[in-house]
Amino acid sequence: MGSQGSVMAMLLLMMFTLSSASDMSIISYDETHPDKSTSRWRTDDEVMAMYEEWLVKHGKTYNGLGEKERRFQIFKDNLRYIDEHNADESQSFKVGLNRFADLTNEEYRAIYLGIKKPNRKVSKASDRYAALLGEKLPDSVDWREKGAVAEVKDQGSC
Repeated sequence: MGSQGSVMAMLLLMMFTLSSASDMSIISYDETHPDKSTSRWRTDDEVMAMYEEWLVKHGKTYNGLGEKERRFQIFKDNLRYIDEHNADESQSFKVGLNRFADLTNEEYRAIYLGIKKPNRKVSKASDRYAALLGEKLPDSVDWREKGAVAEVKDQGSC
């Protein structure tokens, strides 16, 4: 029972932390993009902390330090867009960080919006099992007798 209490406490702490972070999402993180309402900026350390938290939340890992740094820059650009969009009171909706926050628009479009090409070439219909002209077909076939299928099995609650 102690572990369930610990899990619940951890979940509550995470929810509180995430809700606090989402409240700060309209605060810019550098001096070139100040938040008009508070005149406060996010430091690179704050953005890096958000990025590290985001990496853990979404289970992201990268093969090298260079790739992680490149993804951080993309994350930072996307965060800047989110902050600017959410600070614009004329917008009818809000945006936020999700599992795609480390992708550029081009990468997202190519991966998730592109047309899926079939993996193999579509072939014409086969006449392998077509009845030959004049051939007498049986009224029924018990494929169990021919060894093509197994007996009916009880699958329980499957």
